[in-house]
Amino acid sequence: MMKDELGLSEQEKQIIDRQQLETRFFEECKRLPYEYLESEEKDLVDKCLNREHLNSTELTALKELLGRYRKFLRKYDSVELEESLEQNLKIIKTSDELLRLLNDPNRFRIDMNYTIGNETYLLKLKIKQLPDSDYISLLDTQTRVFRELNDTEKRVYAKASTNQQLSPEEAKMQKHIQDKINERAVDYESNAQDITEILAKIVDFVDDPDKTYTEKLYFWQQIDLPVRILLFNRIKSKLNISDKTEEELFPPVR
Repeated sequence: MMKDELGLSEQEKQIIDRQQLETRFFEECKRLPYEYLESEEKDLVDKCLNREHLNSTELTALKELLGRYRKFLRKYDSVELEESLEQNLKIIKTSDELLRLLNDPNRFRIDMNYTIGNETYLLKLKIKQLPDSDYISLLDTQTRVFRELNDTEKRVYAKASTNQQLSPEEAKMQKHIQDKINERAVDYESNAQDITEILAKIVDFVDDPDKTYTEKLYFWQQIDLPVRILLFNRIKSKLNISDKTEEELFPPVR
């Protein structure tokens, strides 16, 4: 009887696989991002979770599916997530140190290239603090979608928001999440007006004299909408307007 490098025969390996199907594979299937699987993959997962019989071909396919996602799932184990976050943290132990960072004038400065005809100009801009009501309205669409996500989806979204490299499985999940956000942002004209009003409230040129809100609103209405949207998104990033998971905001006390 032929045996593998571990000294197991084919029959013995099949017995082990069947045992793992009832235990390890079953638990791993419960953790898979089911919504993002292909239809054939969902069929395999359904059979496993419903304790239905899988033939040898299906069992092999299920093992390959779980093998592909095993590394992805391990990333979101609480211990590994905590260690990963801890490695990237800068510790602050005094209020003065935090205030120094918050009051850094460069934190509220943006330089933007703007092209008119064949000439490109560098715009020197500064950002004012966003009123609370506007801050909440900016978060509204993302927040409503974010609340609907499970923990794994939230962590993938947070990872994508900080420009960390995504695995193929994570990228697939992030695309679906972004599609959900885009579906909620269907009122294009209303959103464009909101963006323009916020720019008028909080963005000035560094050497601009004081201008009325009406004057600034008129100015931003003259700027191409795609440019306004890009600047708006850049400001959201600058002001840290994004959703965070509880795991990111409140790690265990060390």
